[in-house]
Amino acid sequence: MSAQFVSQTVRTATGHWPVILPALGIALQPNGKPQPCPTCGGKDRFRFDNQDGRGTWFCNQCGAGDGLNLVEKALSLSARAAAEQVAAVMGENTNALPPAAETGHSTKDKAEAQRKAARQAQTLVAAARPQTGNAYLSAKGWPEAETLTLHGQPMRVGGITFQPGDLLLPLHNAGGEVVNVQLINANGDKRMLAGGQVKAACHTLCGPDNAVIWLTEGYATGLTVHCLTGETVCVALSANNLAAVAEQLRSHYPDARLLLAADNDRSGTGQTRAAEAATRTGGTPALPPTEGDWNDVYCQQGAESTRAQLQALSQPPQPSPFDTLSDADLKAMSASEKAELLAEHYGNTLAVPPVGEELCRYTRGAWQVLPHRQLSREIAALFQKVRAPFSAAGINSILDTLKLMVPQMGDPARRLIGFRNGVFDTVSGQFSAHRQEHWLRTVNSVDYTPPRAGENLADHAPHFWQWLTRAAGGSHDKQERILAALFMVLANRYDWQLFLEVTGPGGSGKSVMAAIARLLAGADNTTSATIDNLESARERASVVGFSLILLPDQEKWSGDGAGIKAITGGDAVAIDPKYRDAYAAHIPAVILAVNNNPMQFSDRSGGISRRRVILPFPEAIAPEERDPLLLAKITEELAVIVRHLMQRFANPNDARALLQAQQSSAEALEIKRHADPLVDFCGYLTVLGTPEGMMIGNANITPPNPRRYLYHAYLSFMAARGYQHVMNLTAFGQAVPQTLKEYEHTLLKRRTKQGIQTNLILSDECEADWLPKCGAV
Repeated sequence: MSAQFVSQTVRTATGHWPVILPALGIALQPNGKPQPCPTCGGKDRFRFDNQDGRGTWFCNQCGAGDGLNLVEKALSLSARAAAEQVAAVMGENTNALPPAAETGHSTKDKAEAQRKAARQAQTLVAAARPQTGNAYLSAKGWPEAETLTLHGQPMRVGGITFQPGDLLLPLHNAGGEVVNVQLINANGDKRMLAGGQVKAACHTLCGPDNAVIWLTEGYATGLTVHCLTGETVCVALSANNLAAVAEQLRSHYPDARLLLAADNDRSGTGQTRAAEAATRTGGTPALPPTEGDWNDVYCQQGAESTRAQLQALSQPPQPSPFDTLSDADLKAMSASEKAELLAEHYGNTLAVPPVGEELCRYTRGAWQVLPHRQLSREIAALFQKVRAPFSAAGINSILDTLKLMVPQMGDPARRLIGFRNGVFDTVSGQFSAHRQEHWLRTVNSVDYTPPRAGENLADHAPHFWQWLTRAAGGSHDKQERILAALFMVLANRYDWQLFLEVTGPGGSGKSVMAAIARLLAGADNTTSATIDNLESARERASVVGFSLILLPDQEKWSGDGAGIKAITGGDAVAIDPKYRDAYAAHIPAVILAVNNNPMQFSDRSGGISRRRVILPFPEAIAPEERDPLLLAKITEELAVIVRHLMQRFANPNDARALLQAQQSSAEALEIKRHADPLVDFCGYLTVLGTPEGMMIGNANITPPNPRRYLYHAYLSFMAARGYQHVMNLTAFGQAVPQTLKEYEHTLLKRRTKQGIQTNLILSDECEADWLPKCGAV
């Protein structure tokens, strides 16, 4: 179907939209009077003004458009599909369509149209036959479901001809009367009788009682929920009808638990309408974890997984044992009994890590640290609720006892990446629901959705792509390594034993990198600190419980980096919080440092070098080229970015390999040379295959001979560059072998009568750069 067909259909429909739209089930008020919007359901937001016969309309909520655009929105169709429906209504002879002026309907006419549609619907329902094996339901995974089907002659509604055997769903009003029907053919085309009641009408699948009532948009979704739970389901036909049906149900069943199982739409319509209906009726949104509806979840994950997720949503909140406890009962309990009561109050979702003293609680898919002060105050509030006496020492005693009773946490399942709506298994490629047994410490603040065909960063995340291209200097390899760093943050791969350092001049995009990392990890999972905070046991307490530690705007710093080396190495580090006993714990967090000047580490053991990944951002963006809204624009593209990262690094080790390659890249080595004079010095050395090069030498050999003795060359280099703090011979001898590894070189030595000889010689650049020269210039 070409764009030309769509344009031709719109031109042909000009002047006939007041006939076409009602034929497609879109009711219109005469003379453009305010009416409920066919798209969003607003009571008086919509006006059909039909300017120039183009079917134009306006809605305070939805905006404006022409007739075809209204068909797209109201029936949830693409432009081409909408054009097909319009063409089917018009048929071959558009002259048969009456002029627009003759199509006005008064309120009386509308009521008569609804009565006529109701009579026709009741006749169709009376003649319908229950059948199994329906083609549409078979495609939805329910071939054995028995449902009413059209019986008798084929029937044309809204430009679609329905055949005997197609689904026929009775729609009831508040009084239980059949007021309309929905017809669904094997292709999934859906139509209702023109002029019939739609608002507040629904199709009901009855359960044994109405203690729990589900509301869905479509019939396949409703059938899925009903078959898997056995509970009552009302099919509202569209997201726009959810609130009206929910209000009607609430008036009839004031004590029922209403669960709004709307679709998880890419546009957000289902989510928005479910939230509105929940606000108006006290219901609970119960959307599927991934994009689509619950039938999609059923088809992708199977009956057992889907049933478990639905049952979890249908469980009412459990009352706290403190709701019925008296102060006398509480005072009579021992510390262990009080601790057991607390565990029940928290739904048995508490555990302790293998190392550390903090209690963790399972919430929203992750085991999150419960700060001691917060937990103490919550317990105090529970005691106050039952008017029981308490003290700080008594609460501490209960908490210490509770830590002995709750289970110990297991190791996080590293193959899993936690999202807000579930977990993605990087080994099997499957997405599934959260489970406590995954032992995840954090989840991301975005929903996972599978990649879409043809989706790419350049076209679907243009602002992120522009930043990435500029930050990488147009280098594809650099782009890949930046993406690998972002994946490390997204997947919380602290177990790779790496930390990231983004360095460069101001205005080069470093802060944007940090902000994107914060978005990927989630604001609640991110904290800011300094390198000194990581080096101090007292100040480390502030970073416990976070999955991303940002070191933003890190000033020029030098030190041995023992703290950051221990944290990224997976070691338990000392933590000494104020007013509490010190303890040791692992800090499972990715560390991202951002600075204008690279950090200077005095560590020569190789521990820092093995962990440090430097990402230089050398180009400063001109002030007139900077977009102050760039981050907001990138935020809107976050879902695309996440999908791309998940698809690009389906094998997480690809990202790790890219980061390891970045460690030894020329640009990273250049940064290290500027920050560390020994690394710079070793850059002037050439390696031979055998130890027949320079002698090590010592400080007592006079006169100095930097062309023969390696240590003399080092001293000459330091003097030429103006460095005052030089290494003694022993420290120099210990540091050179490890520093040479930065260049992927190995030091070879042998002992001779003249001393220790190496496989190193000076490169030609030394003569011009720093070796002393004799004679006049």
